[in-house]
Amino acid sequence: MDFGLVLRRSWELIWKNKVLWIFGILASCSTGGGNFGGGFNYQMSPGDTQFRPEQLDQWSRDFETFVNQGGWAIILAIFCAVILISLLFWVIGIFGKVGLIKGILKADAGSAVSFRPLASESWGMLGSALGLNFVLILIPLAFLLVLLILAIPIGIFTFGIGLICLVCLFIPVALAYGVYTELANVALVRDQRGVGAALSGAWELIRAQFAPLAAMAVVLLVGGFVVGLILLLPFAAVALPAILSLASRDPNAVGGGLLTSGILFLILLPFYFIATGIIQGYLHSAWTLTYLQLTPSAPAKSTRAKAKK
Repeated sequence: MDFGLVLRRSWELIWKNKVLWIFGILASCSTGGGNFGGGFNYQMSPGDTQFRPEQLDQWSRDFETFVNQGGWAIILAIFCAVILISLLFWVIGIFGKVGLIKGILKADAGSAVSFRPLASESWGMLGSALGLNFVLILIPLAFLLVLLILAIPIGIFTFGIGLICLVCLFIPVALAYGVYTELANVALVRDQRGVGAALSGAWELIRAQFAPLAAMAVVLLVGGFVVGLILLLPFAAVALPAILSLASRDPNAVGGGLLTSGILFLILLPFYFIATGIIQGYLHSAWTLTYLQLTPSAPAKSTRAKAKK
């Protein structure tokens, strides 16, 4: 497998077909494309850290009163809203992922890539893609359930050593499953396979080409980690006015610092979304081209031909 070709060609396709950035932004909705957050190192005085049981009792009584006065309906409504919004973002993310894969396949074959036709084709495959990714969610959930059931007896009989081994084993297994997920989605879109055929095809490819897939996973993981850190640096700078104002403990300065950080955050946010779209597009492009190179029946002639020029 030509790793340099895949990595170089992935960037060429994403940069020349900027419409794929839109699908990259959509795909990040289900992949956790970004993590907005930060921690303020606020040191409390000793009096703030003292635990007073009467405060907990008062909070418990207030919460009980709130529930008895109909607050349970508000809590239920918020819970349902969170579930529905999460489900909506998941569907949008799968739609973006399908569009990315189809767009990369078109661009690599030399076809024109435009938003409306690509969106229409992706919409037609959305049902099968949702079914595939739903199964891909159930598999690790079942694995975790079994692991939780076995964790207690393993921990008791091995004096905790077995649990440590399981935790250490979980990381490479999770990474391998991430690769399996990517390949299954590419198989579904590229080969027009059903859910079962896509799952089995991705598994057979991993078994047959484990070494190059593992190497590509390491390259993309390290590269993605470095790029992710770079993207977080501007947000650290944006949070600086708020952190300094909180550290000063000046009520007048706190409001100004928070307002400044909020405005800078809103200015920076669109650029972050664009960068996220490019990154997601590049990662999906790399896995799609990797699938094309490692699958014997894949027509990777366009990629190889252009590499010779």
